[in-house]
Amino acid sequence: NLSVWLVSLPWKEGKKVKITENIINRGWADPQNHKSLRKSEPLKLGKFYEVSFDLMPDDQIIPKGQQIGLMIFSSDKEFTLLPEPGTELTIDVDATTLTIPVVGGEEAFKNAIK
Repeated sequence: NLSVWLVSLPWKEGKKVKITENIINRGWADPQNHKSLRKSEPLKLGKFYEVSFDLMPDDQIIPKGQQIGLMIFSSDKEFTLLPEPGTELTIDVDATTLTIPVVGGEEAFKNAIK
């Protein structure tokens, strides 16, 4: 299984830091279900598979100037099955996209990044 986190950067460390200060949102997907949510299909070594994630519904205001990052990893012990040790992933970063809805649409986004 794969997990994806939308995170706030820079990552904050410390005993008083709440996890919600770092993680903006999360999502999960099973690559074996890349064609169907109901039917699994064994993966072939060396073959690329397209996987889409929907993040959990949420409504947050990201402060102007705040950097965000996208983390994709192979296990999240709270929500997914753990892979066998030695499992490796290859992510095609050039083909990776992230769509984030912005209140006020494109014009608001352009104003926010000026």
